[in-house]
Amino acid sequence: MRKLVKLIMLVFVILFVVFPCKAEGYGKYYQGLPFDIPKAVTPAIPELEVSLAEYGGIGNGMTLNTQAFAAAIADLSERGGGHLIVPEGIWLTGPIVLKSNIDLHVLKNAIVLFTPDKTQYPLLSPDEGTSGSRCQSPISAYHESNFSITGEGVFDGNGELWRPVKRFKVSNAEWNSFIKTGGTVKQDGAIWYPETSSEKLAKKRPRMVRFVRCERVLLQGVVFQNSPSFHVNFILSDNIVVDGIMVRCPWNAQNGDGIDLSSCTNALIVNCAVDAGDDAICLKSGIGDVGRRRGPCANIIIDNCTVFHGHGGFVIGSDTGGGIDRVSVRNCRFIDTDTGLRFKSKRGRGGVVSNVYVDNIMMNDIANYAIWFDSYYQEKTPEPDGIPEGGEMTDVPFMPVTDDTPCFQDIHISNITCRDAGRAMFFNGLPEMNVSNVSLTDCMIHSVAGAQVDETCGLRMENIHLDVAEGPVLSFNNSKDIEVKDLVYAGNGEQKVRVSGSRNRNIKIKGGKFCIDDVLFTPKAKKAITID
Repeated sequence: MRKLVKLIMLVFVILFVVFPCKAEGYGKYYQGLPFDIPKAVTPAIPELEVSLAEYGGIGNGMTLNTQAFAAAIADLSERGGGHLIVPEGIWLTGPIVLKSNIDLHVLKNAIVLFTPDKTQYPLLSPDEGTSGSRCQSPISAYHESNFSITGEGVFDGNGELWRPVKRFKVSNAEWNSFIKTGGTVKQDGAIWYPETSSEKLAKKRPRMVRFVRCERVLLQGVVFQNSPSFHVNFILSDNIVVDGIMVRCPWNAQNGDGIDLSSCTNALIVNCAVDAGDDAICLKSGIGDVGRRRGPCANIIIDNCTVFHGHGGFVIGSDTGGGIDRVSVRNCRFIDTDTGLRFKSKRGRGGVVSNVYVDNIMMNDIANYAIWFDSYYQEKTPEPDGIPEGGEMTDVPFMPVTDDTPCFQDIHISNITCRDAGRAMFFNGLPEMNVSNVSLTDCMIHSVAGAQVDETCGLRMENIHLDVAEGPVLSFNNSKDIEVKDLVYAGNGEQKVRVSGSRNRNIKIKGGKFCIDDVLFTPKAKKAITID
């Protein structure tokens, strides 16, 4: 009888501790959404379980386990799938290629360390996910389904052996330590490359986790750290759940993105922590014609995530060619990021970004903008050669609208609390394609500078509290059909509204303490604004 009880207890532990009920509770993230989308479906893995040690794996940090991983995955695949257990230890390995119906389960106190031997990561030909060749990823899957990576262990990409370093991002002591290891310094002294890698080779660095055209995938509980470039990258994939993972790398890790989805559908990213060297949680959809062939990134939910560093906490772009549609971001914290909410693209990339809803976000110590719409990514906003006839110096010239003109529209942001930002917000649309139909409600932002709104139409701001240290609280340039209602201003800056440009129209400020004497006009902008 005791043996039977022990057997029952063992089965219970295996089913509910080692392999938790993965789909439980995810339905709550779909409640109260402003749109109807299918729920992401989690994988169903067969009960069979094997240990990496059964295939010759040795977790001593010295033995290369590439063949052990490959043999175990091949055997499980032939047997219909199951759980590959990685026990406690340091498991040095080359690339791991996952297959359908397999759960790679990394136990607590297990570290999967990817070998520093770069010959183990061959240069692969372009596939559906890239237009150029790239070294094989440490973890990859291609056209696979129903698989997962779970547990409490750590995957370490040994990325410092791959990544270039920009001089301005490190101290003198750090820079000198890189130089002493060898490598190559760019002719202008601005970048150091590991070993003798050139700039061209640096762009072929592998992404740590790269899944192309996969479906029904779960990442849960593990740590992905120190990637050569992007950490977790899904491309053209469907039914994705990323739950409770941690992504981390040095703050200055070049191209050290956290979690990136490109032209993916039906994804749930929840309970994650990201400390990134580049964009933290980012949605993309390709560039131009390539992006349009791929299609949109759509039906995405991001909830209860914390970003400790990154170029942006939540980011869309700059690859927007296939469009971004039906996205919800709720209940997240962004700490020490360059930007809080970042929407970026530029002429030549194309795509429509719409139906994005952001709610209940806490931000602190944001170096640049709490909210940033940028249609001139990595470019300076152009200036006219001279004052256009009948215009002003701030009248940016139009370009023809094409399929490659990016469009940000129908985006709704609410309940943002931000302390210590460089600027509260910056809307920078194109004259031929304004940022349009954006609503901001119930936000409180403490910043050095106020809100700058350029080439924007249909903006609605209601119940916004801006605590601004310097300069005007609101600035408009060539913006149309703007309504600001019940804006509260505080701080040591100017209680002023600045309006410039000859293309402003129908800017209304209602319910605040502003009067027309608080408005600074340029000559062609005077008639564009009313204050009630």
